[in-house]
Amino acid sequence: MKPSMKLTNAVHVLLYIARKDNNISYSSKAVAESVNTNPSRIRAIMAELTNAAIIKREGGPMSRPILARPASEISLADILKAVDSAAIFQLDSKVNQHCPLASQVNPALAVYYQQFEDHLLEDMENVSLGDLIADVNQQTKSKMF
Repeated sequence: MKPSMKLTNAVHVLLYIARKDNNISYSSKAVAESVNTNPSRIRAIMAELTNAAIIKREGGPMSRPILARPASEISLADILKAVDSAAIFQLDSKVNQHCPLASQVNPALAVYYQQFEDHLLEDMENVSLGDLIADVNQQTKSKMF
């Protein structure tokens, strides 16, 4: 199973949008080039972030996207919930229900998976987009934001 890159891509999009650079383009094509994906994927992610009130448009429909609230108030959990509705830990839906062992694997794992997911989301609530901005600024030793 290939892990989803939606969270990582959404964070990248938000970091791109949060930059304070009037000399760059904020088109889905320009953002897609930075993320190394296609513009339609960026538009889909941006639509999800807009629906979750994480980003908004400054001005009309063709204006640049901006953060809808301060970066310090946007958690990684907020971003994950906005772009990925699937459970973090997936159960195998194709087990043989006639096998006494296989029919009990999912119910047993489900309890643990839910605990893991709850703890992970709790941890993600404590990391903000603002934290990531500070990390990027420190790593680049410049103020990109």
